[in-house]
Amino acid sequence: MNATSAEPGAHPHRQGPANPAAPQPTTRIPSALIAHRLGAALGPENSLAACRAALRAGFRSFECDIKLSADGQAFLLHDDALLRTHGSTLRASTQPWAALRALPGEALPSLRELRETLRACADPTWVNLEIKVDDDAPAPLQQAWGQAVALLAAALWSDAEPPLLSSFSIAALQGARHAAPGLPRAWLCEQLPPHWRGVAQALELRALHLAARGADAAMIETLRSAGLELRVYTVNDPAQLRHWLELGASGVFTDGGPGLADAPAAATPTGSRTRPHA
Repeated sequence: MNATSAEPGAHPHRQGPANPAAPQPTTRIPSALIAHRLGAALGPENSLAACRAALRAGFRSFECDIKLSADGQAFLLHDDALLRTHGSTLRASTQPWAALRALPGEALPSLRELRETLRACADPTWVNLEIKVDDDAPAPLQQAWGQAVALLAAALWSDAEPPLLSSFSIAALQGARHAAPGLPRAWLCEQLPPHWRGVAQALELRALHLAARGADAAMIETLRSAGLELRVYTVNDPAQLRHWLELGASGVFTDGGPGLADAPAAATPTGSRTRPHA
């Protein structure tokens, strides 16, 4: 599996998403607000179109889902199957990159193309790459996917703030830690598990990402006392966004929408390094 190679097998009649000059924002969104799936309310989820729309809206923090093709290409997609996004019953991980690129509809972007899109932005950006392993993948394969994504992410972001790698899969995070120990990691859970401390120590986690419905203010303080950041997903109501930022959450994942510019900047940095909020 060679996820660091250039995109193989480009389809002769299907060009990749264009990479025009980065759009200028009409406003500025607090950096603790993270464009979920690159801004799923602003364009097709996990697409460069959504990313550019989010940049225009003022987002500078992003989250997206990363899978691997059968020939090891890292690309953006949430589901195991292509049915919801592309009308195909095929499983994405069983297809070579050339076949995935040739699918009708919104072109699946590669991780490399996302990096180039963000690099074109004049402002610093931050990104959370969620490693999406297939639900039924055996642990060794999950670990291998984590390794491959981490290696490519480390290479692509070598000249910028490193991306945060997250996953529901402990095996994928183990692989990421082994391949690129310098990249920060976060564990995704719907609720705070009772064994979170042991996992955080074993994986040397930077953060936990929890469903907003399963988190509260006390968890922010509990995790902070353990040296961990807490981000919550997915919140689209402006009042709830302000609520979580005022509580001190390190970040809030949102699909984007009206009212975001009115949310206050949080006191806790979103990214893996301390940096000012927009």
